[in-house]
Amino acid sequence: MNVLLINPPYPFEESPTPPFGLMSLAAYIREHGHTVTIDDYIVFPYSKKRVEEISRKVKPSVIGATAVTMNVNRAIAILKDYKDINPDAITVMGGPHVSFDAENILSSHPHIDFIVRGEGEITFTELLNSFEHTNDPARILGISYRTNGKICHNDPRPFIDDINVLPFPARDLVALNRYKALGFPINMVTARGCPHKCIFCVGSRMVGRKVRYFHIDRVVEEFEMLSKLGFSQINIVDDLFTSNKNRCMAICEEIIRRKINHPWTAFARVDTVSKELLKLMKMAGCTMLCFGIESGNQEILNTVKKKITLDRCKEAIALCEEVGISPMASYILGLPGESPETIAQTMEFAKSLTPNYGYHILAPFPGTEVREKKEEYGITILTDDWDKYDANRSVSHTGLVSPEYIDEIVESFNSGIKRYIENAIKRKQAGEIISEKDERLIHKISSFFVVKDIMMMELVESYMGKNGKTTLKEIIHDFSYFVAQNTGHQQELIENVLNELISSNTLTLTDVDGTAKFCWQ
Repeated sequence: MNVLLINPPYPFEESPTPPFGLMSLAAYIREHGHTVTIDDYIVFPYSKKRVEEISRKVKPSVIGATAVTMNVNRAIAILKDYKDINPDAITVMGGPHVSFDAENILSSHPHIDFIVRGEGEITFTELLNSFEHTNDPARILGISYRTNGKICHNDPRPFIDDINVLPFPARDLVALNRYKALGFPINMVTARGCPHKCIFCVGSRMVGRKVRYFHIDRVVEEFEMLSKLGFSQINIVDDLFTSNKNRCMAICEEIIRRKINHPWTAFARVDTVSKELLKLMKMAGCTMLCFGIESGNQEILNTVKKKITLDRCKEAIALCEEVGISPMASYILGLPGESPETIAQTMEFAKSLTPNYGYHILAPFPGTEVREKKEEYGITILTDDWDKYDANRSVSHTGLVSPEYIDEIVESFNSGIKRYIENAIKRKQAGEIISEKDERLIHKISSFFVVKDIMMMELVESYMGKNGKTTLKEIIHDFSYFVAQNTGHQQELIENVLNELISSNTLTLTDVDGTAKFCWQ
């Protein structure tokens, strides 16, 4: 089958990384004989014109899309645009949202033919094979579809027992250099599964409570390969990288043995780290660990089944700082039992624990226990407008504190960060000497916005080029002027950014019939 996979737009503010799930899916179905293309609307701007161009080029017989809750509406709309142009193509959706909202998706959107629930590699491959041969989906576990005017949900598929049958993700199908140009990290996983039962998370239902591991040699081989791609950081995005201390230490020891020198980050729980482990992780290149602490109120932590204590949070953060790993703490406001008093406790705890922290607001996603047992937890759902489920605004409330109050706190916190950056920029522009840390921050943010505008406004593609004999310096100057006219960014800043893109080989100079132009690598 000729398969087109769609990665819908996702906010740049959330620091998206290359679409790991789609790349893993693509690698597996390609290994089983199917042709695959990924259309990535994170680093390419969406337009009807692009849909038409991709459709002509790929001629897909099957079109699939992934989505989380906050971008599921965009994915559905884009899938419809593709279906309108390719009416004979079979459309399929997968991902965490549709896995737990299949009935609603299929009943509301007739242009969607199938839903793959849960882990997709084997299920989607069997579905493709059925299209080629039997065209009978009844025996395929883990799918939902329509038949004779009714929606059918086949039995769930068991989780893949040995995930080592999965090949490396098909990163060659994604424009990695565009992510690198934007300063985003690249990601990988070393395992699937989460043994914990936090009521606000859908992870363990999506990938299981039994943690299934990739072989250590495979993990480090992939890590070493990623370390050579020029990304500033590798993110290990396991639900819980530190779930198995001995294995985690073995991975770190192998990274050290191979002399792989590259910064990386991971997610951890405060009850899974020790000084011994953290020291080895630091030696292996770990620069930051992200901890979901969620609340500064112990009763709320108990209610949401986090199963950690505030004292253990303090110990874990202190250990990270002692060994030189930066701890990052995240909190969720609006959890069951939340009140103005518990919010004050969380804010005070967050400030006392580490300067690196952030807030989100509870979003009761489909599939979470807090949504399915909302009455039991005293939660009222305010809306099912999935576009609002970005965890940055209230879509539910506890009855003890108003949604507006929570929104105001998070908005004020985020605005404070923005004001700090704006103030640093003003001080620099006024000629004041600012800290090296603020210099790096300003440069990173300024460069990001320049690259984002060049990329999403398609200025590389629309630039007419420079005819005749020209030097690299001359065309950089000419193109930077063109960008400045279209974006309003300062030309000097643009020239600096272009030089960085060229030196990192994300942008290259090419000659097209005697005209010098740039192109993305």
